[in-house]
Amino acid sequence: MITKEEFVKFINQFNSFVQGIERLENAIKGSGGYCELFETDWFINVEGMYDAFLESHFTESGIDLINWWKFEDVEKIIYQKVDRDLFNGKSEIEYNVNEIDNLWKYMITYKKDYFKNAE
Repeated sequence: MITKEEFVKFINQFNSFVQGIERLENAIKGSGGYCELFETDWFINVEGMYDAFLESHFTESGIDLINWWKFEDVEKIIYQKVDRDLFNGKSEIEYNVNEIDNLWKYMITYKKDYFKNAE
């Protein structure tokens, strides 16, 4: 199973790559020009490597969660329904996963749902 350090490194390196592409694209465009480096074959291949990496380590639910966290422009809160009991009057638990560390902690809590080869 992938470690937290490997996961964080992967996400950070992919983010750095995308930011570099954005800076390069802006430099080429200048003011008013056109440049779409995200549509090039080499960027599409990098996206393929991103997908292959996720598919090799995470379940379909894990991939969906990571892509939601990475690409959706929403507050990163996960709501999970729970049965009420004597000690817990709430019917929902809220997980704030805005930070990558909190996303990792959430995924590890439910590792069989999100990780391939989880023990």
